[in-house]
Amino acid sequence: MESPPLFLCKGLLLTASLLICWSWPTAALLTSKEMRFSAAEGAKVLFSVPDQEENLLSFSWYKGKDVNENFTIALYKKSSDSLQLGKTVSGREEIYKDGSMMLQAVTPEDTGFYTLQTFKAHGQQEVTYVHLQVYKIVTKPYLQLNHTRLKRKSASIFTCVSPDTGVDINWFFNYKPLNITKRTTLSPEKREITISPVWRADAGIYQCEVSNSFSSKKSNPLLMALAYG
Repeated sequence: MESPPLFLCKGLLLTASLLICWSWPTAALLTSKEMRFSAAEGAKVLFSVPDQEENLLSFSWYKGKDVNENFTIALYKKSSDSLQLGKTVSGREEIYKDGSMMLQAVTPEDTGFYTLQTFKAHGQQEVTYVHLQVYKIVTKPYLQLNHTRLKRKSASIFTCVSPDTGVDINWFFNYKPLNITKRTTLSPEKREITISPVWRADAGIYQCEVSNSFSSKKSNPLLMALAYG
């Protein structure tokens, strides 16, 4: 009989994006698996672990990957229908009898691992490692220009000002994606563009956009005009 593969991974769509990797046990009574969630700052995230309710006797949630009393979020015992809160509970958790946990109003500081340990009938024990990645909602950027009225053949320098790091930046001209020409130079992080020399066709409305995996915002339009003479 062929033994099952060590890892079987599949993606599921829940309240947040999720990747589940099953790790098949070498012993019949202990299994482990890993789940990954991602969410935008301020969202609710439900850590729902499939197939937990059947024959469930008790479970514990921990902050981090260590099954240690000092990192306990909550402990539930089915026999007494009791829930005991641990040292790392934040007050934003909702614990359900099927072993799932809702974390509300998540922040970037919530990024990291959580561990669910469950005990079932017949000595079955399972450990689930849950990784949460929380993405910050980007701040609306604004544009700076060295001069709003330029003479032809001079140089215009646009700067996209944003406090956010690790974001993608895109540029727009007259509400359409900016066409990069030989006269256009982008800084390494795309936060600054230089157009030199400026031609009459470069006059118009400019914007920049910052984005990450969960949000995007554009700056207010900025008009660059050409002075004659």
